[in-house]
Amino acid sequence: MNADRRIWALAVLPLLALLAGCGKEDLRCYVGGTMRPAIEELAQVFEKETGKHIDIDYADSGGLLIKIDQSRKGDLYVCHDPFAGALELKRLHRRIWTVAALMPSIAVAKGNPKKIQGLRDLGREGLRIGLTDPNYSTLGHICPVMFKKTGVADAIAGNVVTRSRMGGQIANAVIIGNLDAGIVWNAVIHARKEKLDLVPIEPPYRPDPKVDAVTSATFGQIDMSMVKVTIATLACSKRLEDATAFAELVNSRRGRAVFAKHGFTDSPVPPPPDDPTPAPQPNTKATEATGPVYLYCCPGIRLAAAEVIDAFTAETGISITPDYAGSGVLLSRIKASRQGDLYAPGDERYLDRAAELNLIGKRWSICYFVPVIMVKKGNPKGIQTLADLTKPGLRLALGNPDACAVGKATVQIFEKNKIAVEDYRKNLVFPSLTVNELGVQVKTGHCDAAIVWDAIAAQYADSTDVVAIPKEQNIISHVTIALLKSATQAKAAERFAAFLCSEKSQAILQEHHYTTQLAAE
Repeated sequence: MNADRRIWALAVLPLLALLAGCGKEDLRCYVGGTMRPAIEELAQVFEKETGKHIDIDYADSGGLLIKIDQSRKGDLYVCHDPFAGALELKRLHRRIWTVAALMPSIAVAKGNPKKIQGLRDLGREGLRIGLTDPNYSTLGHICPVMFKKTGVADAIAGNVVTRSRMGGQIANAVIIGNLDAGIVWNAVIHARKEKLDLVPIEPPYRPDPKVDAVTSATFGQIDMSMVKVTIATLACSKRLEDATAFAELVNSRRGRAVFAKHGFTDSPVPPPPDDPTPAPQPNTKATEATGPVYLYCCPGIRLAAAEVIDAFTAETGISITPDYAGSGVLLSRIKASRQGDLYAPGDERYLDRAAELNLIGKRWSICYFVPVIMVKKGNPKGIQTLADLTKPGLRLALGNPDACAVGKATVQIFEKNKIAVEDYRKNLVFPSLTVNELGVQVKTGHCDAAIVWDAIAAQYADSTDVVAIPKEQNIISHVTIALLKSATQAKAAERFAAFLCSEKSQAILQEHHYTTQLAAE
């Protein structure tokens, strides 16, 4: 009997060991190829300090996002824009940190044998240029925007001999002499610095944060001027505590220093205020010793905000980094990242929700958004009332109520006037994540009408008309800015918020047709 027991004990020992190891598998981190060298170095640091190994699965950021969505397995995702936006919209994340940024740059062979000095030089006759494929690459979408600004876009396009899926392939083709130059991320060139030189793209040709942004249902609002590198903990993670610990290491000053060492541009979002590790040396000279103020801003005030930002920076020397997106999308980013200094949504109710989540402190009033019906010049469809928007055959553009303030206000206006959802939704052909795109849809004739803010409609006055919504039928949104509790630049942020309320800024808002004061009852 004792012998049987010993045999049984020996038999179950391996099973017990296996069971004891359940749940102890390596952390799985999906990493976009450009970020691989930095993450591999930080993973080694993490394992040395904690004893926990990280299994890195690297490929292009888009392919990895598909894998995460389909498998619902893994713990972390490191990518560059716009893929974190898609992760947010699909609700596949727990929290997101912005840890670095990428800059489009020209890769040339060591010594720059073709003497390429800037973007316009890529149009010189006889050059062989390589670009990334826009079907797979963020940079593939940015390049045409930059080329258009040079005035020699056709000449550059004529020199393009290949388009590859990844920037590394372009860089390698330059190294072996198959290409004279290629446009890739700065970090891609840095990884091959022994064989490549970097030619910077001149600021006038880079994407402009005031203008060069696109929105899609898949990725949300994408600001081409600042391609951010992010790390996210995944909703499917079974080891969230360990995953968060690694993400916080990557986001720390120590982690950011590793990204800087590998040729990345500094993150526009300041590091955590309680991070004791030494700060990395910035890649470019800062305009203010305190660093930039990070502003989450609704796109409805984009043009005026850009002008106010320029005036504030000229007066104080403090730079502002704006992040434009729909108010709901921005709130999701703030909740996920717990980073940034100021939040200016398109309606105060978003701030009320942020206050419930203990995300904000002091508030300042900026202006008011008055909803109007925007139609083609001459009002060919004869739209006079809200009820007319339910007419058969009308093509309607409306904001998404889950993503932007104008969408939420639109739903409330229809409810207030007892117009059923099914009556107007049958005409909806373009749901938008931002108010700005609604105006474009009417201007280009893709839609017959849209509900937008009065100031947005004024921007398209040359090709559209406005049908006012009676005051008793309307719902006016109060635009307010708040200091985030995550602010690392609180004093500078408060100075900017106060500047927004100054006579100078209010005059700028009025010039852009924003309502700064409501008429007395």
